[in-house]
Amino acid sequence: MQKTGIGRYILVLLMFVFTVKTTIAQKFSPSSYIAEHKAIAQQLMLETGVPASVILAVAIHESAYGNSRIAQHLNNHFGIKGKNNSRTIRSAYKGYSSVKESYLDFISFLKRRQSTSSLFEDHGQEDYRSWVKGIGRSGYSTTKTWSSKVLATINRYNLDEYDEMLEQPTQQLAESPNKSADILLTAMEKQESSTSFNSAQTHIVRKGETLTAVAKRYETSVEALKRRNNLQSSKLSIGQRLLL
Repeated sequence: MQKTGIGRYILVLLMFVFTVKTTIAQKFSPSSYIAEHKAIAQQLMLETGVPASVILAVAIHESAYGNSRIAQHLNNHFGIKGKNNSRTIRSAYKGYSSVKESYLDFISFLKRRQSTSSLFEDHGQEDYRSWVKGIGRSGYSTTKTWSSKVLATINRYNLDEYDEMLEQPTQQLAESPNKSADILLTAMEKQESSTSFNSAQTHIVRKGETLTAVAKRYETSVEALKRRNNLQSSKLSIGQRLLL
């Protein structure tokens, strides 16, 4: 009986140690990962037009919401291959000095690849399905079910709600997330009318608009808009004011 009691005690102790190790290894849950990384995803969306939902879903899928070995040891959340200086693990995946650097490189990766660079011109930030399918077709992953899994992640965690939110570092909007973008643009347009700028000579960029669409609307060219606004690329941000 005594030996049986000792055996049970050891078994319970081992189970406790295993549980603690597992808990430590799992740094993030899906909800905590989203909460910690949604801000940078939304900021990148505002700057580049890539939907925040796509950024978050790809990161969640490729890094097991931040718990994979390459995420923990290399800060690689997007499965991008390259060099690393890690002495902890041997890996063909790229190493980063921070998670933010990994997020920035994901956007750069999409921009510099010919198979995905056109997505920035063809799709707005509200069209996450086209972005995911376009990235999937580009060969980003060799897994045939990659696109469907990323889309399922967006749907499972309602990540598309972050495509509608604007988080302004210097201005907190008290309205509902779905209305914040329109409210911000309306405020900017009112401010515009009170300045020396003629509203007929400017255009405030709205959700989903591309430089090509704006040029077509005002019967001008993309290159002309670039020259007038000193733009180095065709990428636009919501709320950006263009001289026509």
